[in-house]
Amino acid sequence: MFITAAVVSHYWPQLRSLTDVSKYSSARAINGTVELQIALAREGFSPGSIDGASGSQTRAALLAYQTSHGLPGSGVFDADTAQFLQIQEPVFTARRLRAEDIAAVGPKPQSWRARGELDRMRYNSLVEMVAEQAQCDPDFITDLNPGISWHQLATGDSVRIPNVPPFRVQPAAAYVQITLAKRTLRVFSADHRLLFHCPVSIARRVDKRPSGELRVKVRVDQPNYTFNPAILSSTAQREGITQKFIIQPGPNNPVGTVWIGLNLPSYGIHGTPEPEKVGRTESSGCFRLANWNAQTLLDAVHLDMPIYIEP
Repeated sequence: MFITAAVVSHYWPQLRSLTDVSKYSSARAINGTVELQIALAREGFSPGSIDGASGSQTRAALLAYQTSHGLPGSGVFDADTAQFLQIQEPVFTARRLRAEDIAAVGPKPQSWRARGELDRMRYNSLVEMVAEQAQCDPDFITDLNPGISWHQLATGDSVRIPNVPPFRVQPAAAYVQITLAKRTLRVFSADHRLLFHCPVSIARRVDKRPSGELRVKVRVDQPNYTFNPAILSSTAQREGITQKFIIQPGPNNPVGTVWIGLNLPSYGIHGTPEPEKVGRTESSGCFRLANWNAQTLLDAVHLDMPIYIEP
């Protein structure tokens, strides 16, 4: 079942009557690409990693927003869209570091074997942690905080980040649609309302890309990962690995912080240790999301929910 913009737009008149316009009472016009990306992310139309660059993922998120609101689908932030999509202060906020934040950072392992020896796959740096939790590209976070020496930060220090709280899908989701050609994932309600949009990485090889209807079979928050030398044969040979072993959970786990297993063996939707590369690089077969978008999806899906894969 594949839903077009026309189907979604059909439902917009009743949605418009339900829109809480009061939430815009203290809003203002959006100024620049960063504010556009922040506003879209707050509404559940993820542009991927916030980076201030007006690229294809930002245009796709804006197009999804326009589609969901019955606006002309241009992917351009035009005057019609500006009447609906505004931004509320504060746009940015101070992120104060806590003791647990410092403890959440650890050295980056240089090999798969070394990863298997860790008790948790921690963030590899404070800037990586802050960027991921703020849904940003690490380079953008460093640019936003000029003069900061990230290696010298300590408990109680503050850094500046976009004010983007985690997004939760409302109302209840009914199905997910992944469009391979556009590298997008969208969540819909039972009456075909577009509730959430984000970029997704797909398989590098065309023959590894599934199609049609799949189903959610497993939901795991903070999954571990089994290194299987029979699957990662070249890596296993290079490192002399002959036995399976477990890599513990954490944001830098190979499948990130979420695993949503599908009814096609070995296939799933999951997070990634490199969220800024989602939609720009390819996978071995599974569908990769930024960890923050994977968490949103995990909260939205239920067992046996249909996942429609279209070309």
